[in-house]
Amino acid sequence: MRKLITLIGYLFFIGYSFGQTVQNFTHCENVENIGFAGNRINRIDSLLSQYVKDKKLPNAIALVIKDGQIVYSGAYGYKDVENKIIVKSDDIFRNASQTKAITSAVLLSLFEEGKFKLDDPIEKYLPMFANPQVYESGDAKEGTLKTRPAKRSITIRHLLTHTAGYDYNPYGQEVEGFFYRYPITSQEVLERMAKIPLQHDPGEKFTYGFSTDIAGYLAEAIGGKTLDVLMRERILDPLGMKDTYFVQPQRNYDRLVKLYTQDAGTNSYQLTDDQFAQDAPKITYKTALCGGAGLSGTIEDYARFCQMILNGGEFNNQRVLGRQTVELMTSSQMEGVETYHDFSMAFELTNKYRYNKCMVPPNSLKWGGAFGTDYIIDRKNNMILLFYTNINQTYNDNVSMHEAFHISVYQSMK
Repeated sequence: MRKLITLIGYLFFIGYSFGQTVQNFTHCENVENIGFAGNRINRIDSLLSQYVKDKKLPNAIALVIKDGQIVYSGAYGYKDVENKIIVKSDDIFRNASQTKAITSAVLLSLFEEGKFKLDDPIEKYLPMFANPQVYESGDAKEGTLKTRPAKRSITIRHLLTHTAGYDYNPYGQEVEGFFYRYPITSQEVLERMAKIPLQHDPGEKFTYGFSTDIAGYLAEAIGGKTLDVLMRERILDPLGMKDTYFVQPQRNYDRLVKLYTQDAGTNSYQLTDDQFAQDAPKITYKTALCGGAGLSGTIEDYARFCQMILNGGEFNNQRVLGRQTVELMTSSQMEGVETYHDFSMAFELTNKYRYNKCMVPPNSLKWGGAFGTDYIIDRKNNMILLFYTNINQTYNDNVSMHEAFHISVYQSMK
């Protein structure tokens, strides 16, 4: 009898757990019933509209999802300011570094299949990365570069946790920071990246940089397919992320927002004069895909990825990662590592400092992109916050803008 009761209880627990897994977003009809004060949530509208009215941003859209229900969706400003074309919630934005978490998920899906071990040296799969060097002084273009041998090999775990030692300074090597303005093969990119010296010995510090780009090429080498195909098969299509691409199809061109840049020393902006950056999501010759920054897509597409993480690896009735894999992917990897914030294998882990500034609960997952996109995966409140714009701003401006959005969301909760 005791065994029967235990079995019934276990089955109830399993059923309850899967019953709580969100499979598709629905619009909340009454936000009061899901823990928000309706008269206060309108402050998000005021914030976004004021950014546009004050000409701090060309556009601002946001999405807040709790328990799988959309409690807020708003879009303000223009995707094309010059022609006064209003931005819409299904318009396509440059994800920039939001690409990194999806690349990490692809690589970890290969890990689940036993294709590699996390502490394998990357030279096992990418031989050109054998014998890494640590930067001491000088510059390669000037012929003054001085390095020393690293104390250890770079591992796959180092790439995923940004502890390999790569930042975004190539020290004079011919490596582009985003992607190349001319056709180039993945092999050629890897040969160039392998010559970049490390800031420090692998595993000793958190240093944000080229690591996820290398991880993307590693996924290609291990998975036997290009990164765009691996993403499409393993993440994007199963989750229903139908508008997320490295190269946007022509049918989506009219939904692509223009890229703006902040005027130096002012709060205003202007259309970027870098035509390559403007056209980047449409450039068809890309064969070396940037796993650290190359995607563009809609805000709801990325919300689907975030909800998959919140669900423990499943969304849209599709399991793309195992629950334990997601737990590993989202757990701190910084023990014994010098770092300015906690980090997992794909996300910043927020702490009390962030909570004290803008109410984002500790142990939430966070990241964003250089053009102003930002997201929070709030595991305490079973909630996702996304903020999108495409303007090339300074880091401090982006931080203050995102923190104001976070405050506008959390102040509206009962």
